[in-house]
Amino acid sequence: MSLRTVSLRTVSLRSLVALPLLVAGFLLLPLFAQAQIPAQKPIGLDARLASPVMKAGSKQQNYLRVALNGCEPKRSDNRTPVNVAFVIDRSGSMAGQRIVQAREAAILALKRLDQNDIASVIIFDNQVDVLAPAQQVTNQNYFIDLVRGITVRGSTAIYDGVMQGAREVRKFKDARRLNRVVLLSDGLANVGPKQPEEFARLGRDLLAEGISVSTIGLGLDYNEDLMLALARAADGNHAFASVPNDLIQIFNREFDDVLAACAQTVSIDVELGAGARVVRALSRDGKVEDKRAQFTLNQVYAATEHYVLLEIEVDGNAPAATTDFGRVNVTYTVPDSGERQTIAASIGGQFTTSAEAVKAGQDKTVMEAVVAQVTRERAPNGSETARPGQGSRGRQAVPAECRRNWCVYRDRAQSLAGHAKPADSVRLVCENGSVSARRRA
Repeated sequence: MSLRTVSLRTVSLRSLVALPLLVAGFLLLPLFAQAQIPAQKPIGLDARLASPVMKAGSKQQNYLRVALNGCEPKRSDNRTPVNVAFVIDRSGSMAGQRIVQAREAAILALKRLDQNDIASVIIFDNQVDVLAPAQQVTNQNYFIDLVRGITVRGSTAIYDGVMQGAREVRKFKDARRLNRVVLLSDGLANVGPKQPEEFARLGRDLLAEGISVSTIGLGLDYNEDLMLALARAADGNHAFASVPNDLIQIFNREFDDVLAACAQTVSIDVELGAGARVVRALSRDGKVEDKRAQFTLNQVYAATEHYVLLEIEVDGNAPAATTDFGRVNVTYTVPDSGERQTIAASIGGQFTTSAEAVKAGQDKTVMEAVVAQVTRERAPNGSETARPGQGSRGRQAVPAECRRNWCVYRDRAQSLAGHAKPADSVRLVCENGSVSARRRA
């Protein structure tokens, strides 16, 4: 996600505040440029079928969208405290403006923390150093002076750097804090584990502990597959900065999220009723088993929508009077108190013999989410977004490839919605020769 389908989209983020963000399988639609703190009330839950009106008498494909809406924010000094480890690449390729901007972005983020927060700073090249061990931010200048002294050298041991960041976070890990590792790197992992699946496995293990990882790739040479896999599996953000100047905006947006969590350790449990089964999870990894699907998020952000998509199969021979196709239960922790709360929603639908009623009943919101997700699946080489100009790594998206992908997901959308007109958001897919999709609010 994920999207925070869907993980932060891998794009240049110069206009970051105006764009929706994609996070580890969930689409995030930020409503505020400035971090604000949620009011104490439950998060919203909405469960919808793409085709809530279905043709009776035949087995059919359908899609389920389960959306979580972050609680309404309010301005307050009583925000959720954070426990964050900054893991910064100091390898030789970071020389010049890259390390300068990385230092400044980290310093600006540190200035947003206070004595209620925990921070640590880890730097890595071919070895890992703990520049500032995890501790309360009682003296911002202590951290700032250390960050200003970061210089460049050596190779790139990304895996070991993240592991050390997680060790620092564990020292003060608390369900009442937002526990996060923020990784910044411009290169390829050339020391230690190097495969995306190894990093995805690390991300899943950390998420199971309640630690999320956000990754920021700088320049056109970093290993996007690796860093995106880590962020998706760990329910963090992934951002791509084409130039060093983007880093400050990216760090600001990351900490807008970090400082505005309204629910943590979130568990989504989908259980389908008679006549329906889960085929697969589209937008993020989860546990899928016949009639049941389970997903885990590390946090839900204020004034933000997170959603997960499932492909399901419905038996049209179920009783015609069937209107309840299952139930969704969501359990989460309230950051302030550590209290566990649960909300639930039913999955509604009905059968009909009228083809016109089926067509008229299509849910546009779910359809747009499906179209966007199919686009990401069809992007070149399995990448969720192909960046222009990255020819040496085989990830360049040419206009012909864009058009071919467009036909694929357009046809899928039409098969679901009876020649649905593509949404405005989906037309963004081929802008600048890049395959990407994101849904506007």
